[in-house]
Amino acid sequence: MMDPPVDEAKGVGEALAWIVGVLERHGVPYQVAGGLAARAYGAARPIVDVDLYAPFDRAGAALEEIRPRIIWGPEHHAGDEWELTFLKADHGGQRVELGDSSSEPRFFDRGEDRWVPQRVDYEAGVRVELLGVSAWVMPEEELVRYKRALGRQVDLVDIDQIANRRGADE
Repeated sequence: MMDPPVDEAKGVGEALAWIVGVLERHGVPYQVAGGLAARAYGAARPIVDVDLYAPFDRAGAALEEIRPRIIWGPEHHAGDEWELTFLKADHGGQRVELGDSSSEPRFFDRGEDRWVPQRVDYEAGVRVELLGVSAWVMPEEELVRYKRALGRQVDLVDIDQIANRRGADE
């Protein structure tokens, strides 16, 4: 796998270390999702934001700690691809998006042409070293299933890169 650019490792890595530190300090389960989770399994595209899920109903103290950095939300969002409650925070210019797994999030499965629940099994998370941070990440099989169902171009690129890494490992 190609190393990320130095500025990405610094910005994304520092933002990841910050949010993981807050969540772990307060005992809040979480999973890294999205492009950063795909990076853990071999994808190499540039990272735009740090996406995570956590149960907001168990994260009161952590949410209070990050409140000064929140730039949007937490609010309910219903779009073409997701319906969930989430927030956006800023850490040194790097966007961090934290989705609430306790509010019954769901996403649109393009292949099945229907909305499906986004269930997050925190017990199944995989501890991974990612940009210098040890973090809980969505399991690879779940991530690939989720990205395949979403079917966006960026997800297909991630799936292809993950599959290519798998092929190289065999």
